[in-house]
Amino acid sequence: MPDEKDWVDWRNQQRRHLINKRQILTPSQRDDVEQKIQSQLLDFLLPLPAGIISFYIPIKGEINCQPLIEALLAKGWQAALPKIIAKDTALEFRLWQPDCVMAPETWRIPVPQNTELAVPNVLLIPLVGFDQYGHRLGNGGGFYDRSLAAIQPKPLAIGVGLESLKLDDIEAQPHDIAMDYVVTEQTIYSSQH
Repeated sequence: MPDEKDWVDWRNQQRRHLINKRQILTPSQRDDVEQKIQSQLLDFLLPLPAGIISFYIPIKGEINCQPLIEALLAKGWQAALPKIIAKDTALEFRLWQPDCVMAPETWRIPVPQNTELAVPNVLLIPLVGFDQYGHRLGNGGGFYDRSLAAIQPKPLAIGVGLESLKLDDIEAQPHDIAMDYVVTEQTIYSSQH
């Protein structure tokens, strides 16, 4: 097992490489993969009881799930977006509608303003990378791991990303919480082998 510095350096190197892979898609390639991912997610989620689903505003080439969310809203779901409160804390989730007032906050990511707090039962979580065990390489802040550990009952965690972001093993650490499922343009992976 590499020491902590080597492990952090390796993860940071992987992040840079994988974010670059994500950002070099052409607009037509991006449209194609996003439509495939959203179609798979819709087929997967519609049989579930309508609940509160958290999604994210895409940054650095992440997959845009807003059209999927709007389709779920039409089916009786509620939607929420994450809000960073402070370093080393869990995320807060605020209800979202297409017409709600948004303002940029941490990392200039827009967050709903003056909407109610929500406790999602499904989280769509962007992936920088992932492995065969459902472990996720994120942006490095640990916000989703802390949130998954804090929310009770634990929400269904669905990682969303490109097939090309799959790694053999991200060398998961004790604080890393595996996704229940990872959805790419090619397939849906389950960590419940």
